[in-house]
Order: sequence, then C-alpha cells, then structure tokens
Amino acid sequence: MPLKEQDTKKIIEFVKKEPRTVQEISKFLKRSWVTTNTYLEQIKNQTGLIEIKTFRKGSQAALKLVYYNPIENSLLDELKDHIYAKIKSGRSKSDFDFMDLFQHVDEKSKKVYTEEFDTSIYSEKNLKSLFENAESQIYCFSGNLSFINVLEDDKRALEFIESLIKDKKIKFKILTRVNLASISNFEKISNLIVKYPESLEIKHCYQPLRGFIIDNKIARFKNLEETKTYKQGELNKNTTIYYEIYDKDWINWMQKVFWNLFKSSIDYRDRLKELKKIF
Repeated sequence: MPLKEQDTKKIIEFVKKEPRTVQEISKFLKRSWVTTNTYLEQIKNQTGLIEIKTFRKGSQAALKLVYYNPIENSLLDELKDHIYAKIKSGRSKSDFDFMDLFQHVDEKSKKVYTEEFDTSIYSEKNLKSLFENAESQIYCFSGNLSFINVLEDDKRALEFIESLIKDKKIKFKILTRVNLASISNFEKISNLIVKYPESLEIKHCYQPLRGFIIDNKIARFKNLEETKTYKQGELNKNTTIYYEIYDKDWINWMQKVFWNLFKSSIDYRDRLKELKKIF
C-alpha cells in the first residue's frame, strides 16, 4: 500500500508527542509491521523529520525507536556554528556585521534603532540606563575599553559603573584588546580594579563584537557605518546601528560565545606587563 500524505502527517504528529516503537506506530495506523517500517523509512528519507534508531541490533530483542527530528533545530545549530566561526576568526569590528546574527532573531524579541555620530567623540547611547537593568552581571565585548569614557547625565561611565558595583554588587567581565591604543583607558580604570578586584575581570582579546549582555535579559550590540568607507553619495551621515535582543535562547548562546572567548584569553595584566617592557 503506497504511503499517503495524510499518513505521513499522522505519523509525524504521533512521534512529535514522544518517541515511539515501530510496533506502536503499526497499531496506531492499523497497518502491518512491515508496511509501517517501509513508511517510516520513506518519511525519513523524504522529509528528514524523523529518525530511526535500532537498539540491540541483531538480537531477538531488537527494538526500533522512532523519534521526531525537527529540521529547523539542526539548521539553527548549523547557522550558529557558522556565525560563531565568523566571530572567532574576526579581529576588528569590520570583520563581522551584527546584522548577520540579528536577522535570525524572532521579530517580537528584538529592536533596532540608529543615531548619527561624530567620529571625534565616542558615543554609546543610553549606556547608563542600559547598565542599570543589570541585577547581577554585565558581559562587555569591547574594542579598546572606550565605553568607560562615555559622558551621560554629567557623569562619566566610570562613575556609574562604580555605583553599580558598590550599590548593586554587579560584576563586570570585559573582553578587550590590550595594546598601545588602550593603555590610557586601563590607566583610567585601574583605581576601580584595585578597589573592586572581585567585580571587574578583564581579559585581552581581539574580537569583532561591540556590545553588552545584561544578565539573561538584554543583549545590545552595534555597528558603525562611516561615510569614508562608501563611495560619495552612498551614505550621507556617519551612522551607528544599535541592535537589541531579548530572546533568551539567543542571549544564552551569546553568553556561551563570550565564555568561549573569555576562557581562552589572557589576563590583561600579563599583556600590559609585556607592553610596558617595550613602551
């Protein structure tokens, strides 16, 4: 008896609820074991939506178990692996366009906005209110620690970072490169590191992301689009694109990206010590 589309749908829905034996599916369809097994092989090969695993193969007690294999999950895993590979191989912010990740986040769990920027001034829109969302930790993907220089509500970022550490016990973990361009910023933050060594952990890393993860609630990253990188007339203003994500699965995955980079990076002190031997 040929496999009908309605039988395919019935079988997929049946195994979606929980893994089934071929015998269970045979009874459900009211077909013989041989016919059911043929159906299952066809569905597996034609759709990829089920998998069949044989236990105790070759024995009289052999058991065939059929389970649902959501192809969208495997595709998403492949996508995330691809994105991670691009992030890991990147060294500067131009090596990764955050839109490559953002476009795959569910529409209801994200927001994007832009602002014009002056290349002579480092800006980070609403950084203070973003950080104040934190309840326990903030992960920072930085280039050269420039975000500590942000001025907002007549306060330097270092001031409200200290308030968060002191009053709310927020812990900051920071990935940034330690080189000539960032030495002055390390000098500015050094007092905080001395005062709160358990709350500020910084490691040296060349990586292309610029942004923050606030607990498990918000991830905000940005791309800079500068007129100098385009032909005349293609881009009229230097523009910062801010991407916010609220999807917990994506935030959890990005935390794992952070930790994978963080655990393989060196403490900033070791790098700074070597730099100061030269300059």
